[in-house]
Amino acid sequence: GRWINDEIINYFLKNCLAKRDELLCSTQPGRKRSHFFNSYFVQTMFDDKNSHPAKRGRYNYNNVKRWSKKVPGKDIFNLRYIVCPINLDNMHWTSAVIYMEDKKICYYDSLGGTEWTKLEGLLEYVKDEHKAKKGKELEGWEDWELLGCPDNIPRQFNGYDCGVFTCMFAYFISNDYPLVFTQEHVDRCREWIAIDIMNNGAVELYSTGLRRSSAER
Repeated sequence: GRWINDEIINYFLKNCLAKRDELLCSTQPGRKRSHFFNSYFVQTMFDDKNSHPAKRGRYNYNNVKRWSKKVPGKDIFNLRYIVCPINLDNMHWTSAVIYMEDKKICYYDSLGGTEWTKLEGLLEYVKDEHKAKKGKELEGWEDWELLGCPDNIPRQFNGYDCGVFTCMFAYFISNDYPLVFTQEHVDRCREWIAIDIMNNGAVELYSTGLRRSSAER
């Protein structure tokens, strides 16, 4: 099928992109690591599978308080980016990125929408994580920005490429690349994701010519 499922997205983020980020940081002294949560992180944070209707969809830090043990250094406050893929009602893939150094959280949706509740929940997570792990309130949390989906990001023109866009947003952002791809590049992106997974993150997108040809437009 043309729909990319959670297993593919999670493997690509947690293995291919995480490995690429580790290599990037090894070549750039002082660059902080990034972390790629899997698609169950936000789902679990909001209790989306709770059988009790009153609790379903509500932010619950206790559900995810142990997840930070798996981030590089076990400390989210020493990270550069935190990428959070989000599945909406088993119908659409989106994502949010926590820019830890810039103190902002941005939503990325190839259809242009924004789930503000998710952004607000992620900020609560950052605040609760600081209180739980550092023993005090997050200083200056009022200065954090919650940013809806930018108007100028790449958009999908069909009903099934959202997973590819979600993967590509994560790849481009975590490497500090401008979002230069478009719908017309998606087939090539889809092929690259498959090849990269088969090679466990060893195939650079430059080898497809996509970033180069896009930047020249």
